[in-house]
Amino acid sequence: MFEQGKVSPIIPIKLQPSIKADVALYLLRLDLTDEYVSGNKWFKLKYNLNDALLLKRKSVLSFGGAFSNHIHALAWAGKKLGIKTVGVIRGEPEYASNPTLTDAARWGMELLFVSRSEYRKRNEIEFVEALKRQFDDPLIIPEGGSNHLAVKGASEIVTKSMLDQYGFNHIVLPCGTGGTLAGVAVSQPEVSVLGVPVLKGAEFLVSDIQELMSGARCSDPGNWSLDYSGHCGGYGKTSKELIDFIEQFHCDHNVSLDQIYTGKMMMRLFQLIENGAFSKGSKILAIHTGGLQGLRSLSTS
Repeated sequence: MFEQGKVSPIIPIKLQPSIKADVALYLLRLDLTDEYVSGNKWFKLKYNLNDALLLKRKSVLSFGGAFSNHIHALAWAGKKLGIKTVGVIRGEPEYASNPTLTDAARWGMELLFVSRSEYRKRNEIEFVEALKRQFDDPLIIPEGGSNHLAVKGASEIVTKSMLDQYGFNHIVLPCGTGGTLAGVAVSQPEVSVLGVPVLKGAEFLVSDIQELMSGARCSDPGNWSLDYSGHCGGYGKTSKELIDFIEQFHCDHNVSLDQIYTGKMMMRLFQLIENGAFSKGSKILAIHTGGLQGLRSLSTS
């Protein structure tokens, strides 16, 4: 079975705007869950991979970009469990030499590079069936690992004991495909959950998240919302402001943030606190979703 690594600690984040606003901010360090399958990826893959083992599937296939945390985590997990992995990668074969895909290939993942137009077909039945024939009927995991089993896993990220101990009334996390937010929201219906999409034009995530909840046979608790102002120009885009923020955050709190997900979320959260978006006495739990391997892409992006 795919077993959890370390227990993720919760640490206080002290900053002047939150102290001034009488808002308490804490960070759930999912980045410390596992060295390679870190953060939310461990939770999203947990039941998918256990399903593959129970069904005695010889291989698992999934989709991602050239610097995908999901692809990186899946490759390592497959190696540890003895399951062959296949990564369908958006982009050119030249990306194979980047740190993320170098690791994936070293851990035994077979990489198939497809054009961006082909990649857009990843949810089409005909395209998926062709992949199944090509790779001897693997178990298919969607991009980012987001499906009903991912929602089940993500529902275990925030526990009632955390809420009882700290009294959190807000949870904030970054969003890519929406699977983590769906799981967290349905598991803690009494808490306000805010997602910060890291891609531009992410309004479509509302229906995607609702569909993920429905697929997991969960009712939408209506306790969540999205803030679309934290993407820094789009998925994988960075800015000097973001890089400076990540560096300063590390200096101030001795915590590394990635530039794709948690860095963007934390910078936007700081802005929201400074702008008075949270009422006096609020207790906020921000979720560090891992992905620190992506920091290595800064030199090539």
